[in-house]
This record gives sequence, structure tokens and C-alpha cells, in this order.
Amino acid sequence: MRLIRTSTLKKGGLIAASATLALTGLLTGAGSAQAAGSGPGGATNVRGTDPGDTDLMIERLCNQKGSLTGVYGAYNVDSGEFKTRDEYLRDVVPLWMPIGPWETFRGWCGYAQASTWSVKGESVRTSPWIGNRGSKDDKETFVSSYSTKTFAKKSVGGSISLSLAKSIFSGSVGGSAGYEWGWEKTSSFERRSEKTIPPCTQVAVTWTPYQRVVRVNPIFQVEEYSWDKGNGNKSTVTTWRGRDAKWKTIYSYGYYIDGTSDKLLPNGQPDGREDKWEQKLDPRTCSK
Repeated sequence: MRLIRTSTLKKGGLIAASATLALTGLLTGAGSAQAAGSGPGGATNVRGTDPGDTDLMIERLCNQKGSLTGVYGAYNVDSGEFKTRDEYLRDVVPLWMPIGPWETFRGWCGYAQASTWSVKGESVRTSPWIGNRGSKDDKETFVSSYSTKTFAKKSVGGSISLSLAKSIFSGSVGGSAGYEWGWEKTSSFERRSEKTIPPCTQVAVTWTPYQRVVRVNPIFQVEEYSWDKGNGNKSTVTTWRGRDAKWKTIYSYGYYIDGTSDKLLPNGQPDGREDKWEQKLDPRTCSK
């Protein structure tokens, strides 16, 4: 299973559609879509409102491979159980129609930026250890090197590949926050510096990267939502469970994806702090 990429959604005709909620605006949380609801991208939080694990529901819904008409799901409003279209046709009824407590829906998945913050990354050793087993201070030239790191993780479900994460975080999402976002940039350095090594001590150079985290919530824009009226009839609307307009787009608060990238300075170099790391050696191996 894989996340539905922005490019896949575009091929599905969402941009070409008369799209009052153009996907580009939806993904970045910009434009008129933002006014529709209080959540990221103008979406409304379904978690805690309807039964079942809605975090997992959105994750499974949006992890499906998209088609030209979007992604499909079925929701049991009594139990909160979710099924994909294939599961519904196999397990409930071999026709794509709502029946009993099962309601069916179709729409589009996207990613909306929810928040962003800066962190200090984990310190890493960037040079070999150089030891001084003598009885006096020594000076050595250290060669340290480092390359920027980028990774992402999901709060629900399995891991997310770097290539799929790039389809979410590169370009407009990272660039919209007004900082040096490293998803589309790879930077490295090699530095030489002279450092003092105390007696019976080994020294290495470490680097603590300064990083930016961007959190996005997967969101679902409803195109069709249907429920069983009885006697073979159904009602079909364009909002989640027939609620008002702010339920056109939904998300589940506990399902998010965090993208983390090393920050870059204006000159394109990695941003961070270099330190000297000292460790005492076994006195038995050093000069008296």
C-alpha cells in the first residue's frame, strides 16, 4: 500500500474539475479552502465525533491507490468499522451501494500543513577519534565531514518512504513557511580544525544539526456520500454524513505525518553547532 501522491491526485482530474476547492490551495492551507473549517486546509476534525478509530480510517482510506474518480470507502455508523471498496464488495454486498448502517463515500485525499517548529537534532561524531597517550597537551588537525539528513514518520500505520515523503514535503509545503527547508536540497561540508588534546584523552568532533519539523494532516475531500433510506432508495450528498458545508473536507486529529529536515544557512551550508568531544583513556595505556 502507498500514500496517494499529489501528482496522482492531479492526474485524477481534480485540478481540471471545476474544483472550487482547488487541490493546490487545499494542500497548503491557503485560499478560500481555509475558511471552510477550523482545521488544517479548512478541514473539520472527525475524531471524537463519529464512532470507531477515525485515525486509522483516514490512514487506510488515503493509503489506497487513487483512481481517476478518487478513493472509495464504506463506514458503519453503528460500529465505526471502515472498509475499502474492495473489502466492502467482498464482505458486505457485491454492489457499490449503502445498505443498513453501512454508508459509502468517494473523494480525494491530500495533505495540509498543520504546524511547524524547530528542534536540535541528535549530535553525531563527524571526525575520527585522535588520542593523546602522552603526559602533556597535544595539538592535532581534525578533518570533520557531514551531510544533511531528511526523514519522515507517521503517527498511524507503517513507515513512509523517503520518495513518498518528498512528494508531500517538497515545494509548496516546505516553502510556505518562510524558512530554509532542506527537502529539495542536499548540503555537506568538510572542515579542518586544530584542536588541543589533553593528556591521556581522545578527542573527536561532533555536529549538532538544527532542524525544522513540518507536521501535515492527511485530509479527505468528500465528492459523494450516500446512505440507505430503505426500500432500495438512497440519499447522496457532498459532505461528510450530510452535515453542513464545513464537513466538505475532514481529517482525524491523531493521524499526522511529520517531516524533519536539517536547516540550511543562507549560504546553503548546514545550520548547526560543532563541538569537541573528549573521552578519558585507560591510564595504564598512557605515559606517566
